[in-house]
Amino acid sequence: MRKLATLISWIFQPLLMPLFGAFLFVTMPIYSFRLMSAPLKGYILVCNALFTLVLPVIGIFILYRNNLIGDIRMEKRSDRNLPVLFTLLSYGANFYFLSKVPLPHVYYLFLVSAMVSLFVVWLISFYWKISMHMTGIGGLCGSVLLLNFLYAGNLYLYLACMFLIAGCIGSARLILGAHSPLQLAIGFLSGFLPQLLVLFVL
Repeated sequence: MRKLATLISWIFQPLLMPLFGAFLFVTMPIYSFRLMSAPLKGYILVCNALFTLVLPVIGIFILYRNNLIGDIRMEKRSDRNLPVLFTLLSYGANFYFLSKVPLPHVYYLFLVSAMVSLFVVWLISFYWKISMHMTGIGGLCGSVLLLNFLYAGNLYLYLACMFLIAGCIGSARLILGAHSPLQLAIGFLSGFLPQLLVLFVL
């Protein structure tokens, strides 16, 4: 069971969530998304892969090699501040490059919401350890729920899959003893609520 929990934690690690979200975005059965050209969809995926995965991984490795963090997995709260801050800056670069191309307005708001979530995680990490795994999947759950509400896109299957994955991730983190139930819940809400706040901006 622990091996399965470890596998789930690696597959759905936080750094992969923006790329998963981008893939969902370009494949959603929503008219305004389908209008995007294949090169534009490729650009979105490349930007997310580079700025929300590759650069953060490189940054974390550099911090580890220079003994600025003690564990590359960042299991300790004290190891999270610099990597999360670097990742937040990388998210900002991702927003900058994606803002140069014509995308549905709601996607830009999703990107901002993701940065807000990461900023909240960064602040909380100074005092307490929450689940960044749950923050990532919480953001995906919130964004799919919002898209379903805005576009009436009949995305209930997507929603069911997202919440099922969230349950699997939460269970995996509990089995591994990585977090308490409260840390999982606060982590999920840190990703979920900023996405829903997009409603007040639209």
